[in-house]
Amino acid sequence: MSRTPPIVQSAIKVLAALEYLCRAQHPVSLEELAMHLDATTATTYRVVNTLIETGYAQLNGYRQGYTATLKVMGLGAQMPGAFDLREAARKAFRPVGMRFGETITVARLDGLSAVFIDKIRAGDSLVFYCDVGRSLPLHIGAAARCMMAHLTDEEFEALLANDLPRRTNATINSPEALRAARAQIRQDGYALSVDEVDVGVSAIAVPLLGPTRNLLGAVAIANTSSAWSPSDHADRIEAMIAASRRVFGATTPGAAAV
Repeated sequence: MSRTPPIVQSAIKVLAALEYLCRAQHPVSLEELAMHLDATTATTYRVVNTLIETGYAQLNGYRQGYTATLKVMGLGAQMPGAFDLREAARKAFRPVGMRFGETITVARLDGLSAVFIDKIRAGDSLVFYCDVGRSLPLHIGAAARCMMAHLTDEEFEALLANDLPRRTNATINSPEALRAARAQIRQDGYALSVDEVDVGVSAIAVPLLGPTRNLLGAVAIANTSSAWSPSDHADRIEAMIAASRRVFGATTPGAAAV
């Protein structure tokens, strides 16, 4: 007769909760998680606090729900042969930065923020806000807004229900303007920001979408606003979209004429 190997039941619940948070497309309430685990809310509260304490989950105050953190991705990235967005983005986008002599930044989604995980320098690189480790709300800047555009409808409306701060006078922060921007980005496959993050700096970003159109992140190219003409915009949009298609088979919509 086969025997069940010894296991730690509490660990099973913690791992089951983590898997559920990773799969969820929205912040998960304590009640929803308890129902999934078939556990009491008191037990579920201890489980989710274990994940928070170890850095694998976080509380999203805007809906009092829980989400997994980027630490989960970081753990997976340490496995041999694991998906490495930074390495893939460097391979695909470094030639674009070198071609134009401009800075490339790579961002990932973390809750309702864009976290910058890499900066690819080429030529006389700009010194500006989006350094590695810094974050921006999803409505500010080209890379962040690219990821904003690919939130679910529920997540997007929850974002609009929040306070939407401005970094500069050019920051777009009205719900109506952001709804229009979201639709345009999804149609065109890129976002343009001018003076929104730093005065005098412009950026063009493309989302990185996987084969099932799952959001992997976003990549932006930046320069001083005065350095780019409309034809410069068009050249960079074409180059960035082409590069995005080389990242792990990711695809983006074609760019509209500028």
